[in-house]
Amino acid sequence: MYINIEKKFDLEKENITNPVVLIGWPGIALVAKLAITSIQESLQAEEFLNIQCFDFPPKSVVEKGSLEIPVAKLYYKSTDKEDGNDFFILTADYQPQSSSGVFEFSKVFCEEMDKITGGKIKIYLSTGAMITDQVHDSPLVYVCGTDQKLVQSFFEFENTKLYEGGYISGANGILPAWAGANGYGSGICLLAETLPMPMMTLDPRSSKALVTLLKEYFSIDMDFSKLNEKIKEMESIFESFRKQADQFIRPPREDKGADSYFR
Repeated sequence: MYINIEKKFDLEKENITNPVVLIGWPGIALVAKLAITSIQESLQAEEFLNIQCFDFPPKSVVEKGSLEIPVAKLYYKSTDKEDGNDFFILTADYQPQSSSGVFEFSKVFCEEMDKITGGKIKIYLSTGAMITDQVHDSPLVYVCGTDQKLVQSFFEFENTKLYEGGYISGANGILPAWAGANGYGSGICLLAETLPMPMMTLDPRSSKALVTLLKEYFSIDMDFSKLNEKIKEMESIFESFRKQADQFIRPPREDKGADSYFR
């Protein structure tokens, strides 16, 4: 399978400090992608790798009239703290579409990161969404991973819960699992609960739950203003939808005289 990796600048291995890979593929309600891009923008992480893959869907991406092929991008931000973490932040226009594509991308990506950092990656952490029947006021974040001691460390923070069993489809599940299974670094997956609605393409409340946990866990200096704006937009849409629904389910009038009729 064709996977081409273009490096934008060079990094010196000895200057990389406690590197962590944060991953946010597009998926349910774009929860993961919105969370990870919010962190990337807030940290002002620089584009480091541009990754072309023939298993991305054959859909060109158009933004403000500019036509581009689908790619994955890896951003980099170094820490200025001795005990801090350098962040590599991976996101994309689409996920790989086939089983072989997901596994091949995971393999090639982990090999490349191992080469770039000299095997220093501590954690490959992917984010995603979990559909539930009811979402709490502060959405819960479910945690699982390849290192149970590391998984337990997330429960020191509020609104976290062990993901006890099930499946995580696509690259969000396979990439951290591949990394952990093959000695590239511990794999962790965080899933924020969501209740997607047909009229909603985003769930910024769930994205914020992920960002809040990552902010606290890694001591990231984050600006929540853009996410909060999106949450207000979403709440406004929900309120508008609720009012419209109320019109349809309004009970019939009690007056059923000769001149009465139903509207």
